[in-house]
Amino acid sequence: MKTKPNPDQAGHEILTQTDRIPADMMWLFTFSRLCRRAMLYAAEASGLLDDIVGAVESQTPYYTVCFKSALYSESGLDVNDLAFFSGTCVKPKTKTPGRVTDTDLPKPVQKRLGLKSGTPITAFYFPINDPCEKGVKYQVFYAPNGYVPDSLEIGVLEELAADLDKTLHRLYRARGVEEQFLALTREKEMYHSVFENTGTGTIIIDPDMLILYVNAKFMDLVGLERNEIENRMRWSQFVVPGDNEMMQNYHYGRRKGLAGIPSEYECRIFAKSGDIRYIDMKVGVIPGTGKSIASFMDITKRKLAQNRLRQSEARLSDIIRTFEGLIYTTSKDYRVEFMNNALQEKAGRSGVGEKCYQVVHGLDAPCPGCHLEEVLSGKTRRWELKSPRDGQWYWSIQSPVYDNRGRIVKAQTIHMDITDRKRREEKISEDADLLRNENIVLRSAMKERYRFENIVGKSRAMQTVYELVGRAAASNAHVIIYGESGTGKELVARAIHNLSNRCEKQFVPVNSGAISENIIESEFFGYRKGAFTGAEKDKEGILGTADGGTLFLDEIGDIGTNLQVKLLRAIEGGGYTPVGGNRVIKPDLRIVAATNKNLKRLVEKGLMREDFFYRVHIIPIRLPALRDRKEDIPLLVDYFLSAFDDGGQIPSMGGKMMEAFLRHDWPGNVRELQNVLHRYMTLGKIDFMGNSSDPRIDGPERVCFIRKSPDFCGPLNGIVAEFEKGIILNALEENQWQKARTAIALGIHRKTLFTKMKKFGLE
Repeated sequence: MKTKPNPDQAGHEILTQTDRIPADMMWLFTFSRLCRRAMLYAAEASGLLDDIVGAVESQTPYYTVCFKSALYSESGLDVNDLAFFSGTCVKPKTKTPGRVTDTDLPKPVQKRLGLKSGTPITAFYFPINDPCEKGVKYQVFYAPNGYVPDSLEIGVLEELAADLDKTLHRLYRARGVEEQFLALTREKEMYHSVFENTGTGTIIIDPDMLILYVNAKFMDLVGLERNEIENRMRWSQFVVPGDNEMMQNYHYGRRKGLAGIPSEYECRIFAKSGDIRYIDMKVGVIPGTGKSIASFMDITKRKLAQNRLRQSEARLSDIIRTFEGLIYTTSKDYRVEFMNNALQEKAGRSGVGEKCYQVVHGLDAPCPGCHLEEVLSGKTRRWELKSPRDGQWYWSIQSPVYDNRGRIVKAQTIHMDITDRKRREEKISEDADLLRNENIVLRSAMKERYRFENIVGKSRAMQTVYELVGRAAASNAHVIIYGESGTGKELVARAIHNLSNRCEKQFVPVNSGAISENIIESEFFGYRKGAFTGAEKDKEGILGTADGGTLFLDEIGDIGTNLQVKLLRAIEGGGYTPVGGNRVIKPDLRIVAATNKNLKRLVEKGLMREDFFYRVHIIPIRLPALRDRKEDIPLLVDYFLSAFDDGGQIPSMGGKMMEAFLRHDWPGNVRELQNVLHRYMTLGKIDFMGNSSDPRIDGPERVCFIRKSPDFCGPLNGIVAEFEKGIILNALEENQWQKARTAIALGIHRKTLFTKMKKFGLE
């Protein structure tokens, strides 16, 4: 700590140096000069205080202490920090800079100085009111105990304290003004940046609509430069005449404080090119200036698109309202949202808000086969509809309607009247059916017919069959065909299908007795994916395949009663449900059934339901056994021999052979005859039972071959050799080229066979 001047020594020097300024007082004048110089050149308060404190410490006998009032508790004060400390201090009792006593100092200061209460000290203070800091800071100059200044020293120090206080206030004010100026400058730059980069065209206009400022976006909008607009043009010069009156009413009304003046509206302006731009304008008055600021969003493309859309919608609306067909839209709950004029006239009311099936079709529930659910899933459906209200026919198109987010919100339906066309089609179809039926009846009524479709026979029994087949083909009634195995029941069923109006659809034959009881239901009705283990995808059943065509149920007597119930429901119009499904399918079926059993006895035994029997037993056709129409055997033989002809040789049929055919009972009926003739064509021998030749057929006649159309003539030896070669070749093929078995079959020695094979080149 520096040594302060001794007061006694200082006084002695003053007394002995009366002819000049006492040496011990030079510090006061030096200190005063330093302080005033610092105050003169001070640029900011903190630097000035540092200079003053430095001068006090270096030039005067005083110490300095700075404290702040009312910030911290006295207990937290660091009494060792005399350069600066804080605490709950006792404010000096005087309000201006001046001298204080010990009681005016904070107790920590008193304690630090070792002062007792009431001890007089020499000290000066002044407040430092920095507006940037909270609380009041005090600067105190104090001297050691017992130091008594004279009046000159007191006057100089008090004057310096007062001048320092004024200088600090001036510096604080100057700093505040500078900071405010800088803040205003930054704020101005910020607003200018916002004005230029707002993203919209922006202008500021005075009360007379003179444009004072414009930004780059507005210049781009109108195609003019800043110097062409600012303080030269009025806002009204840009506005299209049709919108100018409205704009001026808003402009002046806003200044008069009129109610109802919008702050945002649309108008049209001219660009330099002469083009008209549509703008969305937001405008407001700048408080306290009378000026207005307006920003503009160019909405020309949007407005033009809206205008085109409105024109398109107007044209479409005119088309829809004047369209002769019926057009309406429905919500997801079937409620009508729009109806065109034609539909309103037909319904006799607007119908909006009502259920579509009520107002359009006069029903109390959704139409059978309604497609609304499918359409609302995104599909478009087209179908022919017969209105339940008036029986009119319509070509219908139902499609989804989307909102601007791509969501399906409703369905639109168009019904176009096709009643006249349908009537013409029905008339043509009826005429075609009539002609077809007449043709069938005429063909079936012809006497002495030898063949009908692929059915062969001229017997009286077959003439009756032909007539029944023709009548059955001319109707849609179900048919039951009775006959023994092999009589040609499926052949008759196909003839009925081919001659009927269902010939374009499928003929589906089913052997009812060949389907396992465990899978018979899934086979008939089909199944849905996941219905059971292994059902990896949907499968259409037999009834679905036969929809629109003919279902041939062979061995119908083998169908169980449980399945009979479901089949009966399907053919009566109640439909069926696939295994694992929940949607009822209603097929258009015609059943042609066949059996070799007595169905009436099955009904009596409870093996067939009576209602099922009467449903399929509409047109019964009984096929005679071959033994009961042997007069047809020669025709059948000729038919089958021609059918088996592959362009080669046809074996001749001698009188003994035909007698054998006529004597045979044919328990297998036509199928057995076909089999015997096929074997005869292959092996060149007759074998009725498949294991032996008829003993009544022997000799050369049995293996005599002739060509169907002999194309050659020549020496007998050559012809015989050709026939012999053919016989041997057939025998070899029949016996899989095993020579020993072939020789036995031909009744010759094996060496003889080898010789002939070599001769004919059959090795």
